[in-house]
Amino acid sequence: MRPPAVALSLAALSLVAACTGEASRTAPAAETPIETPIYVLNLYGDENGRSDQRPQALVLSEFSTVNGISWQKWGPGGAVGVGRLSGTWCLPQCQDRPYEATVTLSAVTPFKGNGYFTKYAIKAELPAAQKEMADLKGALPTPEE
Repeated sequence: MRPPAVALSLAALSLVAACTGEASRTAPAAETPIETPIYVLNLYGDENGRSDQRPQALVLSEFSTVNGISWQKWGPGGAVGVGRLSGTWCLPQCQDRPYEATVTLSAVTPFKGNGYFTKYAIKAELPAAQKEMADLKGALPTPEE
């Protein structure tokens, strides 16, 4: 329940708006910004790379790949997905049992009217012996002219 002074003020404003025609005026519609498509250049299954959105498998570097990715966020502010991490640094242990990991993509750069993620970071529970060899942060490739 509103205090009487607030209710009275609201009633007075409504009356003024009705009498002056302010209630019928509407603000001009804000222009909807056109969103630039955001991609990642993915080398999975294509050594030249292809522009991909929300890929299920993503090559992060020559040493690391994330498979079975379920993307929770994808946009100009970044991308976050959960999948299974493996790479040459963890063989043979991770060949059959990749590590559960969260991958974050960031730093969008423009290219021919589109945006491309240029950085990645991975969070994963890795054995101590593998943490130093794992490339858990790095730069992603972008298209070339």
